[in-house]
Amino acid sequence: MKTLRFLSLLVAVTATVSAPAAETKPAPASPAPLGGLVEEEATDFLRFVENDDGESLQTAIVTYVSPAGVKVDLVGAVHIADKAYFDALNARFKTYEAVLYELVGRPIELREDLKPGDGSEKLQWLGQVQEMMRKILKLESQLRGIDYKAKNFVHADMSVEGFFESQEAKKETFITLWFKAMQAQGALDRDRPQPSMVELLMILRQEDPSMDLKRLVGQEFDSMEKLIMGMESNGGTSIIGERNRHALEVLEKEIKAGKKRLAIFYGAAHLPDMEKRLLAQGYRREKLEWVKAWDLPWEE
Repeated sequence: MKTLRFLSLLVAVTATVSAPAAETKPAPASPAPLGGLVEEEATDFLRFVENDDGESLQTAIVTYVSPAGVKVDLVGAVHIADKAYFDALNARFKTYEAVLYELVGRPIELREDLKPGDGSEKLQWLGQVQEMMRKILKLESQLRGIDYKAKNFVHADMSVEGFFESQEAKKETFITLWFKAMQAQGALDRDRPQPSMVELLMILRQEDPSMDLKRLVGQEFDSMEKLIMGMESNGGTSIIGERNRHALEVLEKEIKAGKKRLAIFYGAAHLPDMEKRLLAQGYRREKLEWVKAWDLPWEE
């Protein structure tokens, strides 16, 4: 349904920065060998899983090794998620020499307030959408859940000025992005049918619709990567391709400074393109892990 596609797209794709869940035990990473992945096969960085215990939206952490032996983890982010998800990531981030993070604007140490889009009026709507989604779905926000002031955090995103200059050079606007998204959406092969308006109305009539809404939105996230790759065709976008290019330039600087164990913490929608860039530089995939961003147990 278009409403759900629009909301999930805003949160996962156009959220250039991220905007209390019930307490649960931190969701541990689930290591898995690459196994069936062939070298040419693109990694799936976001998946919606259904099993006997319930359902969950999961993000991937994939380890890559350079010809020189440098290890880089691509850590997929969901900008609103369970508090346990952010707690588990904070613990993991302490194990890296450097964590390269996304946030359009100035580095954290130069900001007085942590606001979406660094307080830019043109980007304020992003924070408003994320806050609306956070409240409706009863989740935590990335900006509040992640310790961005950790000493090993390194800003690896564009400035507000650089971002808008890139968009102007590409003649990229919200409308052009929306049309690209709709074209890519039309070309998708979906694993499940779109929810109907009747289904949505029935959920919204519930006293607490958050769990069932999360299930519907989580299923939409499952196809997000294919949608993004479709949007990146024909010259790419500033919101994905140009920011990824900038992030990998920062990665190269950190490696030249002597770092050997690094992570890039970016929205999961960015990572298929980022993986292609790493593989083109001679990196090889070594390990795949999954972490639960949204835990949706079956109700008793």
